[in-house]
Order: sequence, then C-alpha cells, then structure tokens
Amino acid sequence: MSIASSDLPRRVAVFGAAGRTGRAVTATLLQQNLHVDAVLREPSRHDPPHHPNLRVIRGDAQRPEELAADLRAVDAIVLSVTPFTAPPSSFDGFDLDYYAKIVAGVDANWHGPRRRLVAVGLTATLRLDSGKTVMDDPALFPPELMPFAEAHARQLSALAGTSLDWTILAPPAGFGARQEPEVGQGYRLVTEPLTRQQATAQLTHAQYAQAVAAELVHPTVHAARAAVIPSE
Repeated sequence: MSIASSDLPRRVAVFGAAGRTGRAVTATLLQQNLHVDAVLREPSRHDPPHHPNLRVIRGDAQRPEELAADLRAVDAIVLSVTPFTAPPSSFDGFDLDYYAKIVAGVDANWHGPRRRLVAVGLTATLRLDSGKTVMDDPALFPPELMPFAEAHARQLSALAGTSLDWTILAPPAGFGARQEPEVGQGYRLVTEPLTRQQATAQLTHAQYAQAVAAELVHPTVHAARAAVIPSE
C-alpha cells in the first residue's frame, strides 16, 4: 500500500542497506512507493532488488564527505550501519565513537531544508522501570559486548548536538527471533522506561521496518529515542 502525502520525503538514503535490517527497511520503503538510495560499501558483493525507485550508491557512512553531492538529493536518512557482521572475539582497537563520528559527519555534509534521520538503536541502551538500563543486567545483555553498547550510547549524545530532525528507534531483545513474515503484524512505539517484558519482546524485521517508514513519512518522535515493540 502506498502512502499519499504532500509531506513525503522525496528520496531516502539507507546506510547499511545490505544488512538484514537495512534490507527490510529498503523493501518496505519501496513497497510504499518511495525513492530509495541504497548506500553500500561494496555494491558488487550484494544483489539488491530490481526496482525503478531504487538507486544503488557506492559509499561509506564513515566518509560522508564523499557522498555530499548525492546527499543533496536526499531529505531523509536511515542509519542502519554496524561495525560488525557478528559479535567480535575482542574489542581491542574498537572506536567507541564509531557512531558519534558518523553522526557528526552526516550533519556536516548533508544540506537541505528537511533532514529527517532515523537511527537503528540498540536494546542494551534502553532504560528499564527498575531504574537500570538493559545493559546493566547480565542476564539480558552479555557484559563482554559492553563497548558496543557504549558506542550506541555515545550516538545518542552526538545526535543531541546536531540540528538534524532525528530519532533513534530501538528494537527489543527478541528482535528477529520470530518467524517472518506474519501478515497483519503491527507495532507500537514506547517511551522509556520499559518493563522487562517490553524490553525482551519478539519483533520481526518487517514490523520494525514499518515503524521506520512511518517515522520518516509522518514523524511523531523528535530529538528522542523510542522502543519499537509488537502491538499485541
């Protein structure tokens, strides 16, 4: 079903379009008749769908200055990048400002009247109604992955220092655990603090992609973070 609105973004760039989440978001945006730029570091290594509204661009979120010309045609960005394809055996040498530097680079090199950015968040950074964060509970988040959570936390601070119209949408711990697709599945956005049940809910990539698309077209969360959980 297409979304009809005079406020539709003309073109959306998806950084990290080759990942599972990025692919789901790209597919949903195309289904809604939006124009999408899939930004890939190595396009030849991937097989993006053939679609008249899809344009594949070689680029690296860590070097947005090289994409400045392409970003002039974009008024919305989905930031779905990750420094790892799987949890690393060691975080030696990992830059805790990985996401913060990307945010600063995008803010400096992306010019236009409408700069809506939706970043894929991390469950671990969410606050619980116990007063702690998910990452504080070793039963919910492996302590050895704490540097990755810290990098996501720094992204929040970096976004707060920009003039972007941004939001972070964080999926729950059960993200991707449920079989896909399931017709009619919905989602809802929840502000912090979350209950443990909400933080550990199961959510499909299709449900999450619906939330991202909606926050691009009809934004409801500005300069804040929200969790995406199933509607049931």
